[in-house]
Amino acid sequence: MPSHRKLWLDWQRGLAVLFMVEVHVLDAWLSPAAPRGGAFAALLMIGGFAAPGFLYMAGFSQALADAAQARKGVAPADRRSGALRRAAWLLGVAYGFRLAEFLLGGAWRRPGGWHDLLKVDILNVIAIGLALAAALAIGRPRRTGALLAGAAALALVLATPAVADVLRHFDLPRAGHAVDPAARVAPNHAVDVLLAYLYGSWPRANFSLFNWVAFLLAGAAFAPLALGESRPLRWLGLGAALFALGWAADHGPDLYAYQNFWRTSPAWFAMRLGICAALTGLLQLVPASAERPLAWLATLGRQSLVGYIASVELTYGALMETLSHGIAGAPLRRALSFRATLTGMLAMVVVTWAISAGWERLEARRKPRARASSAAVA
Repeated sequence: MPSHRKLWLDWQRGLAVLFMVEVHVLDAWLSPAAPRGGAFAALLMIGGFAAPGFLYMAGFSQALADAAQARKGVAPADRRSGALRRAAWLLGVAYGFRLAEFLLGGAWRRPGGWHDLLKVDILNVIAIGLALAAALAIGRPRRTGALLAGAAALALVLATPAVADVLRHFDLPRAGHAVDPAARVAPNHAVDVLLAYLYGSWPRANFSLFNWVAFLLAGAAFAPLALGESRPLRWLGLGAALFALGWAADHGPDLYAYQNFWRTSPAWFAMRLGICAALTGLLQLVPASAERPLAWLATLGRQSLVGYIASVELTYGALMETLSHGIAGAPLRRALSFRATLTGMLAMVVVTWAISAGWERLEARRKPRARASSAAVA
């Protein structure tokens, strides 16, 4: 890696990948009969920071990339259109991955299985969030873009409990009240998908725009603070202030008629965002001499999309079920003890890193060939 790169950026994205692998394995492979003690609760809590971390760093990275393009003299309109194209590409990847899962997993054999194609997951939310952040902040003066992104994040967070209060009465599956999509008759599938994007729950949606996309917008708003030299104490102070604000709000009077702390609460959002910001500060304290020993973590961070796809497919996918039956003669899905699940986490981290490293090497080989081809055409 070039020494001028902000190493903590890759490290923080890499940690989000680690958290994701951990929580996916824990959810997919741990037997329901396995004891669930303090270690399980701790791992579940840590894994809960995978999605906020991905979203926060996506907005952060897009804003920093825009600043780099501005320094190179790229026109604001070109920067904005490029960001919107990347967001559209990622949304296509999200649905392409869903299609692959639909075909490989055999969902097409189930009545109503096509609903799986419309499922809203973290990639969908990141793509929509990147487009929203591009429209608000990319190509604008730095302070203006940050204020617009921050205001949009705050508005989404404060509106989430009210939006959830309205949408929970629609025919959407809710946490603890899952509805089989095959047995549910929606008056309009387009409206059904829109409701899932806004505030859906499993099985139609794992994530929704309210309030998850606010993490991405907050990352875009905070990004200008990262320009120039590292200032870890600034980030630690920001994180502590956000966490304290969330803690105080949670212990104050209820402001909403309906609120779910773990899904809609502005207080919990502030605490999670505070931890993300504090993690930025902590990673900035890591000396540059750690670049080599943490190269594996940086690789996971640079190839976070590849890591996401590998992690989902190798924990939940039909391919892993087939391999586990063929190699071990038994399924992995919800079949392991807690200790075996921990071993599975370590193995999955190694496999995810190997896939990410292999993909990065393949990309490195393709780039010189692409440049040589362009030169020959010219």
